[in-house]
Amino acid sequence: MSKEKDGVMIGLECHVQLNTETKLFCGCRTQAEEPNSACCPVCLGHPGSKPVLNAKALDYALKVAAALHCEINKEFFFSRKTYFYPDMSKNFQITQYEIPIGLEGQVVLSTGKKIRITRVHLEEDPAALVHEAGMAASNFCLVDYNRSGIPLVEIVTEPDLSSPQEARDFLDQLTTILSYLKVYSATTGTLKADCNVSVYGNSRVEVKNVTGKKGVEKALSFEVARQKNLLLNDKKIVRGTRAFDEKTMTTKATRTKETEDDYGYIVESDLTTIHFSKEEIKKMRENLPELHAAKAKRFIKDFSLDEYTANVLANNFTLGNLFEEIAKETEPKMAAKFLTRELMAVVNRSDLDLDSLQLNPEEISSLLRILSSQRITEKVAKEAIIAYLTKGTKPMQFIEKGGLAKDLTEADIEKAVEKVLSENRQAVADLKRGKQKSLNFLVGKVMKLTRAKVEPRIVQDLIYKKIKGG
Repeated sequence: MSKEKDGVMIGLECHVQLNTETKLFCGCRTQAEEPNSACCPVCLGHPGSKPVLNAKALDYALKVAAALHCEINKEFFFSRKTYFYPDMSKNFQITQYEIPIGLEGQVVLSTGKKIRITRVHLEEDPAALVHEAGMAASNFCLVDYNRSGIPLVEIVTEPDLSSPQEARDFLDQLTTILSYLKVYSATTGTLKADCNVSVYGNSRVEVKNVTGKKGVEKALSFEVARQKNLLLNDKKIVRGTRAFDEKTMTTKATRTKETEDDYGYIVESDLTTIHFSKEEIKKMRENLPELHAAKAKRFIKDFSLDEYTANVLANNFTLGNLFEEIAKETEPKMAAKFLTRELMAVVNRSDLDLDSLQLNPEEISSLLRILSSQRITEKVAKEAIIAYLTKGTKPMQFIEKGGLAKDLTEADIEKAVEKVLSENRQAVADLKRGKQKSLNFLVGKVMKLTRAKVEPRIVQDLIYKKIKGG
């Protein structure tokens, strides 16, 4: 248990969809557009159907357990978790209970705080309940069984998280690890979490099935505030299960909290026990790819990057690989600065998914090479990367089509400055009186006149020189 008995205690049960082509116990595809078009007797639980374990899903789950520093059990099996609900047509879920794949691991937050992992296990996803418009007040909903049987790896933490922000940090670190392992896709897969939270040592409340990292942080922020407000008003916190409504940004009670005994776990007799030797587990650990923490250290050593920049690059699998490719063709520090500042600024501002952009390292390398040769300005480089990320326009095409490469002589630049100064005498007078806003105004006029083919600092120096000379 957490030592913070008088504060916030948060534990997460993370359900991550593994990036496989077929389901956990049958050959149905995991991606389908039409409802109920990717299901069969096995994932629907028809009498006489027999599950067969997906070897790739098992391999992925083992990699996750190893990467999270878990103790991997040499022998484990599957169980039936019995419950009666429309999303599970066979009235039980195949999961792991008594002996999971991995135990007692950890994830290190960006602050260095270690979050203990209780267990890592493999299970199937239930179906999806669909509440269409106009059905909210009715007594029925639709069921899409395409999701039934999708392979999930569940990662359960100890209640070591002490704020919604730490929970978000944990999920950031976790998804980065999963991306490096190539077992999870943020574009096609789902990440949901059951959030267990209590304040000041009071009863624990579970917020079920919260989708995504942002959703988890928002749900926890509300729930922590709700529980503290109850205590301030001398009200009791009732242990139970709640759901998070993203539209209202609130949680609402759904049912009282069950215990594990309520599910009546029994061994899944249709699946055999899985056995691994010490040598097989050792080899599996040795074959793990380089993860983000190790990559950041290597970036610092090999490219002389500062710790912050190295971590920003390494904490995104796609960004880290992009940097390594570009660093082969351009100066590494320049490439790192451009990617972490300019490129990521566009990604974040435009709410883009870097993993799905499929950027060509050579296109960005070409842009950085002509920038370093001073054939374009930093402003043009920024505009080119914006066009590339948001419209797919190749940087060199953007520059050539716009005629943005530098072709001005010193005389051309001086002539442009003199023209702007002569046409804006009031701004010149204000600048002489020390008004710095006038300098920005004049520089902007020159940049527009020269189509941004000259660096702003050169224009500034020339303006000051002309004013002093005048």
